[in-house]
Amino acid sequence: MNVVAYLRVSSKQQTERELSIPAQREAIQRYADQKGWSIVEEFVDESKSAKTADRPAFQRMIAKAKQPQKNFQAILVHKFDRFSRSREDHIIYKALLKKQGIFVYLVTEQTEPDTPHGVLLEGMLEVISEFYNLNLKNETLKGMKENASRGYHCGGRIPYGYRTIVVDGHVTLVPGERHEVEAVQLIFKLAAEGMGGKKIARILNEYNLQHAIDRRWSPSTVLSILDNQVYLGHRIWNKRTKGMTQFKDADEWIVVPNSHPPIVSQQQWDAAHSELQQRKKNK
Repeated sequence: MNVVAYLRVSSKQQTERELSIPAQREAIQRYADQKGWSIVEEFVDESKSAKTADRPAFQRMIAKAKQPQKNFQAILVHKFDRFSRSREDHIIYKALLKKQGIFVYLVTEQTEPDTPHGVLLEGMLEVISEFYNLNLKNETLKGMKENASRGYHCGGRIPYGYRTIVVDGHVTLVPGERHEVEAVQLIFKLAAEGMGGKKIARILNEYNLQHAIDRRWSPSTVLSILDNQVYLGHRIWNKRTKGMTQFKDADEWIVVPNSHPPIVSQQQWDAAHSELQQRKKNK
C-alpha cells in the first residue's frame, strides 16, 4: 500500500527532543517497513501548533487526499497530537479522509481505525490529547498571572527606554540606555507644555533622537508612550485581547504598582495627561 507521512513540531524545544522531525521520520519509516508499505510523500510542518488546522503542509496533504487521482491510501503520523490537538479537527478531517478511502494510522499509539474497537480507542486518545492541550493552556495562563501579579515581566516587547534583567530567576525591567530614558522624559515634558503627538515626533526626529535603529518617530508611537503606565514603574498585564487588537475591560487588567524603577514621576505624568485631556476637549 502507498502511504504518506505527516510530521510536525511546534517549538524549537521539540526539535531537540524525541519529538524532533528526524525522530518522527525514523519511527514512521520503521512502522511502514514492518507493514510492507511504501512512503511516497512526506508533509512537514515546523514550528506549527496543532491547536488549529491552518498549517501549510497539513492543508496540502488534505488537498491531495481529495484529488481523484491521488497516489496514496493512508496517512502515517507519529502520534495523535502530531495530527491535531483539537477533537473537532480530528472528527472533521478524519471523516473527510474516510470518505476518500484514506485512514490515519498512528505509529506509537497503534490502533485499527477500521474496526469498532479502534474507533473507540482513537476517540479516547483524541479526548485525552485535547484535555492535555487545554490543561496546559490553563496552567500556563495561571503561571503568567502569578508572575505578573508579582511585578515580573511576562514576555512580549520590551518597552522603549527599558531593558530586562534576571533577578532570582525572574525577568524584570530596569531603565535602559541614557539617550532612551532622556527621550521618554522629553516626550512627557513636551506634552506637559501643550504639544501633541505630531509636533513631539517632529522635534524628536529633528534632533535625531531615534526610536530604534533606522526608525523614525511617529505620532502614534509618541502617544503610545504617553499612555503607558510602565513609565510610572507600574507593571500592567492582560490589558489586550488575544491578537493585541482590542483593550479588555480595566477590571481584567493586572496592575502592580512600583514593580520596577520609574522613568517619569507621577507629577510629570499628571502634567502631561492634563494637557492631553485639554487638547482633546479643544478639538
